[in-house]
Formats: sequence, C-alpha cells, structure tokens
Amino acid sequence: MFRLIFPALAHVLMAAHLQFNGLGNYAALPLCAAMLLAVPHRPIAWLQSFLMVLWGIEWIRADYFLVLRRMMWGEPWYLACAILGGCALFSILSALVFRSDRLKQFYAPN
Repeated sequence: MFRLIFPALAHVLMAAHLQFNGLGNYAALPLCAAMLLAVPHRPIAWLQSFLMVLWGIEWIRADYFLVLRRMMWGEPWYLACAILGGCALFSILSALVFRSDRLKQFYAPN
C-alpha cells in the first residue's frame, strides 16, 4: 500500500499544475481521483493507470509549449524543460505501480 503514495502525489502535482495555469475549477478532478485510490475494485486500477498516462501526456504538452515560449523570448529554458519532463516521467512511471502483485491483490474482485 506504500506504493500508492506515488499515484497520489502525481494527482496532487496535476491539481497544482491546473491551479497554476488558471484552471482552478478543474483542479478538484485529480484530487477526487486521488480519493478513488482507496476503492478496491479492478476498474479503479485501470482508471488510475489511464489517468497517470494522461497526466504524463499533459505534462509533455505543457513542457513543449513552455519551452517554445521561453525560446521565443530568449529566456533560459533548460531548467523548465527538466522540471516538467521530470513530472511527466514521474506521472507515467506511477502507472506501473498498479502492476505490482500486492496492488493487484488489493484491487482484485473477491
């Protein structure tokens, strides 16, 4: 169950990302998804894996546009690229948590 910290953190990061970019109304969605981590049903694990990959794609999209904007303005962009790329990698790798045997047992139907 310790491994569920990683998807929960990925959800909190996405909520902060949405809040920072002016989409505060939608920031509750990743937080609601984080609460669903406690529901022991197999479709929840599939949904969570899908959301982790979706969050990773959103981080990559945001990274791309931020780097382009910073390059166009002549500002340094390396650090921003590394930070958002790290968030994308973390979110996508968090989907692998649901492949562990312990979590498969937790989310398996009885």
